[in-house]
Amino acid sequence: MENIRFLNSHTHTINSHDGKYSMKEFIEYAISYNFQYLAITEHLDLDYKYNPLEFFCHQLDIPHYLKEFDELNKDINHSDLYLAKGLECGYYHRCNRKYKKIIDEGDYDVIINSVHSIFHGDVYTKFVLKGKSKDKIFNKYLDTIYESLLVPYRYDIVGHIGYVTRYTNFESNSLFDIAFREKLDKILLKIIELDKTIEINTHDKNNKFVPEYNILKRYYELGGRNITFSSDAHKIEDLFLNFDKVVQVAKEIGFEYLTVYKKGNKEKIKI
Repeated sequence: MENIRFLNSHTHTINSHDGKYSMKEFIEYAISYNFQYLAITEHLDLDYKYNPLEFFCHQLDIPHYLKEFDELNKDINHSDLYLAKGLECGYYHRCNRKYKKIIDEGDYDVIINSVHSIFHGDVYTKFVLKGKSKDKIFNKYLDTIYESLLVPYRYDIVGHIGYVTRYTNFESNSLFDIAFREKLDKILLKIIELDKTIEINTHDKNNKFVPEYNILKRYYELGGRNITFSSDAHKIEDLFLNFDKVVQVAKEIGFEYLTVYKKGNKEKIKI
């Protein structure tokens, strides 16, 4: 176990449809700031093929991504940065078989399992949420997260629990509400049972992170200990966005380590 320096378990380069910088630029920036671990987790949004608002988004060119990653990784052997090869898979039940095939055929360090789409669209569009009640939206979102935990393919990290709250504007916009507590506990207990990791995701224009504080605290109370830092960076300047804040909050709750993945194996880094 090492002492902590900068690390990031969730980033996107221009290989993803919404990335802004090249992988080479990400790596150079991470080395210049003495990162110990950087995961490139390009979007694999097969769920978009079933979403009428997003089906036009270009899908990840996996052979190109893997070739570029391997070529650049050879060039950083002089550095002590560990560059992790990863994917972020957008859950949709009709994609399970395809995701399994892709993941089984690759040599990935880390896989993030994320829920972006409910009601046949990514919630960032807000269109799919229009006219729906808080109960309907949040219950559907939580039910979909639980479904995603049971997929037949390998994953390591559960992505940004609370993603939907970034695109809703209810007076009380928290998932940590008595109305949803039973479903939240069911999700957290399943994550613990499966020994997966929860990311603390800081990709938010209001500098908030998800899961929110009370959900992280509840996860810890239930026995969960696997957390990681994820800025979900699409720009190099966001590579360590609110890293110090996340470490501070994690320690305050009681967490002693951040978890990263190398070749699918956990590594604990003391905070």
